[in-house]
Amino acid sequence: MITYFEMTPEGQLVEGTSEKSADWIHFEAPTKHEMHHFAKKYHLPAVLFEVAQDINEVARYETFTTDTGEVLTHICLLVPVKTHDSEDHAEYITRPFSLIISGQTLLTVGHQQSELIDEILTLEGLDGQIETVALKSVSAIYQRYLAVVAQQIEQLEENVHVSTRNRLLYALKSLKKSVVYLDLGLKSNQQIIPQIKASPLFERVSGHTDLLYRIDLQFAKSDKAITTYRELLAQLSDLLSDIISNRLNNIMKTLTSLSIILTVPTTLGGFWGMNVPVPLAESKLGFLVLLGLSLAISLCVGWWLKKKDYF
Repeated sequence: MITYFEMTPEGQLVEGTSEKSADWIHFEAPTKHEMHHFAKKYHLPAVLFEVAQDINEVARYETFTTDTGEVLTHICLLVPVKTHDSEDHAEYITRPFSLIISGQTLLTVGHQQSELIDEILTLEGLDGQIETVALKSVSAIYQRYLAVVAQQIEQLEENVHVSTRNRLLYALKSLKKSVVYLDLGLKSNQQIIPQIKASPLFERVSGHTDLLYRIDLQFAKSDKAITTYRELLAQLSDLLSDIISNRLNNIMKTLTSLSIILTVPTTLGGFWGMNVPVPLAESKLGFLVLLGLSLAISLCVGWWLKKKDYF
């Protein structure tokens, strides 16, 4: 799908209808025909359109010269997107988002990037520099998703008393997966920030040095937060394992104690059930006496086990 956007004089991005007047053209999961058509039209390598389709892509900053001699800039960022696992738990993975700066027109290519596009449109235009707005939007999405991860970790800590339930373990698995993707995405993006700072592309933006510094600072804060969450999840995982192991031990201890108690009447019944003369064999109260004796001994054994904390 192809969407055209125009920058208003007030610095606000609005959706347009014409390619000629567009300041920004976004390709959402483009087809092969669309990729080859626009690559040929703008004299671009077709591989630039394919970058955003590769989930294993890394963040990068590069410049290259087209056949017409025009110098173009390509920035690839890893942007988090929300998905769900088989148990309907929210997971966050990263997808490449390519920015191709061609003259006065910005081309972007992405997959599942509707949230990023909405985030860019809600921000005010910064001196007409859409690329800067995109960087700020990516940073904002990381911070928003990390806040959600923090809330989910708190919920897990509150529900740790039901740790034997599979749903809690699945939630922990999803959180760990999300943290891995967010951590790797942040680190990959941070590696190209120095190149972006040194790029003449952003020099025409008023106060670009301070602006890029703040964006870099937001990435650094997010990176510190994700490191903290990774450690918390590791500790929480160990705690859940200890709780599950302890509960299983308690269950086995209780079952063993019950087996010992039930052994008492079985043993007594076995002795009096032998095919030899035994006491009370001719008494009408023999069964009641044997039953009472079994009950008394079982209660004594149960009391002793309780005293020794086997229940």
